Amino acid sequence: MEPDRSPFERDASSRLPLERRLSESHAVLWAVVILASLFDIVTTMVGLERGLTEGNAVARAFIETYGTPGVGLLKFSALVVVVVCWAWFDDRRATAVLTAFALVSLAVVASNAVTLASV
Repeated sequence: MEPDRSPFERDASSRLPLERRLSESHAVLWAVVILASLFDIVTTMVGLERGLTEGNAVARAFIETYGTPGVGLLKFSALVVVVVCWAWFDDRRATAVLTAFALVSLAVVASNAVTLASV
């Protein structure tokens, strides 16, 4: 009988996974992450067009340096980190990374929406 294997196989000579299987729960979390990220970008850009300022110091620095495309650049950079963590970590930690990023992104979108509704 063969022992249970982790969700992805690792080659003995390498530290990077050879294959990562996308579970149903991870697929749902990825959908939330991507949609929330898109809504974050859109609501941030709408707020900036309405004369609001970015509340996040890092995002504000990206916007000051790169203009409004800086919002997308920052979000893309964050998503790259999430992808690397998801691919690298075991299933439990990968789920935690996706969940945390999804929850933070949803909270930011909710905050942006409330702010936009009050302007």
